[in-house]
Amino acid sequence: MKRLIPIVLAACLGSAATAQDLYVGGAVDYLLPHDGDTQFAGTALAGMGFDAGRFGVGAEGEYGLHLGGDAEYDMARVRAWVSYDWGHYTVRAGGGITEYYFDDTNYGGFHAMLGAERALNESLSLRGEFIRDFVDDAFDAGITATRVGVVFNF
Repeated sequence: MKRLIPIVLAACLGSAATAQDLYVGGAVDYLLPHDGDTQFAGTALAGMGFDAGRFGVGAEGEYGLHLGGDAEYDMARVRAWVSYDWGHYTVRAGGGITEYYFDDTNYGGFHAMLGAERALNESLSLRGEFIRDFVDDAFDAGITATRVGVVFNF
């Protein structure tokens, strides 16, 4: 898994020259492992999208750093997403690869995401997401992350 995230990011960067929408952002995540210790994380994310009318597809990568809470780990995710423009809101669903980094070891798995985004102006959007990680080696029942963030669109 350690090598898969950089490979996927490199493939996405190769497509960035033709992307219609490029964005970077920051978020605060609340991670709730279903077997115990919670944590808050600060997450930086970047991605690209291609629009086809009301529908869109894209890819994004993110890295989250421990800010506080009972557990102490960082995480990285790479995902593909699809979206639907629903007037003032854009609804987004996606899935991809997750890795958790502890002091002494790393764990990998997959995730699914469901979220919504609201444009504040042409360049700035507010985003909320629920992300469900399936990382069986580290957390028997998985982790649910709740995210609130801001995205700057180029």
